[in-house]
Amino acid sequence: MQIKTAHPRLYFDGNSQLAERSFALVQGTLDDLRALGQTPESALGSRFTFVQEELGPSGQWDALLFNGTIAHSSALGHFALADTGGAHWLSEIPSHEA
Repeated sequence: MQIKTAHPRLYFDGNSQLAERSFALVQGTLDDLRALGQTPESALGSRFTFVQEELGPSGQWDALLFNGTIAHSSALGHFALADTGGAHWLSEIPSHEA
């Protein structure tokens, strides 16, 4: 699925939610960071668009996504922190641009 994003794109797993607006960095996220030449430590505070492609509520291919950063806490370690508003389905964004 071709999605125009405002920031470099990283995979996220919507089932890896740790807390409100916080998602674990799963293997796909780490692989995408590595492809960008980064680690969770070097990407700390950097902006990304996190994307999970899957069947949406309508049964058609869609993408759940959010803009956010890589953050760190002593309790959670490194994680993806979604901007206020959290994740949205691409099909629900009027311009279809993340």
